[in-house]
Amino acid sequence: MSSIGTLYTTPKQATGKLILAVAALGSLTLDPTPSSYIHYQTNKTPEFTSKFPHGKIPAFESKDGSFKLFEGYAIARYLASLANLLGSTPEQAALVDQWSHLAETEFDIPSTFIERMCRGTLTYSKLTHTSLVERITRTLNTFNNHLMANTYLVGERLTLADLVLAAVVYRTVQTTLDKELRDKFTAVIRHFETVVNQPKIKDIFGSVEYVEKPIAVAPPKK
Repeated sequence: MSSIGTLYTTPKQATGKLILAVAALGSLTLDPTPSSYIHYQTNKTPEFTSKFPHGKIPAFESKDGSFKLFEGYAIARYLASLANLLGSTPEQAALVDQWSHLAETEFDIPSTFIERMCRGTLTYSKLTHTSLVERITRTLNTFNNHLMANTYLVGERLTLADLVLAAVVYRTVQTTLDKELRDKFTAVIRHFETVVNQPKIKDIFGSVEYVEKPIAVAPPKK
């Protein structure tokens, strides 16, 4: 199949992997990020921002250049509409959005804040850290309870929602989703491993390193 456009991403970007997985499951071909692309440089150039005003990736440009899109979920959802990964009814499509947004806003974003505080790019606050962990735990509990009775998040087959959650878990098992949480929310981990080991997308996610302990703030230098 001929390419439908170009995806700008980086090899380790979880949302990039999400988009590539959607494309693979839908047998959609994407041109890879141009070899000339240098992150934090190319995306700040006038040429790039004239196409993608916020200067961020992932970004997608259609083959004829008439359609340009940024934000990972927006791109993934657009491709999912072409790949029949939004469920079979309007109600199922709404449920796909529900679970996808829960994963992004109540799991991915809090995890990102924790990572940035622990790495020093945001001011560290123990109170905020604890609150964010509680928020993540509540979200994992919601997903886990649903997945204890269901193989997939919506209906009886894999949808975009499953890929969104898997992409978030893929990133967080390497940072905030430690062994203690994984042992507590086994249905979430079972779901993750079911999704990322789908034959068409297994190579996209590749091997995953699971942390034993969550990312923590570095102690002050003496």
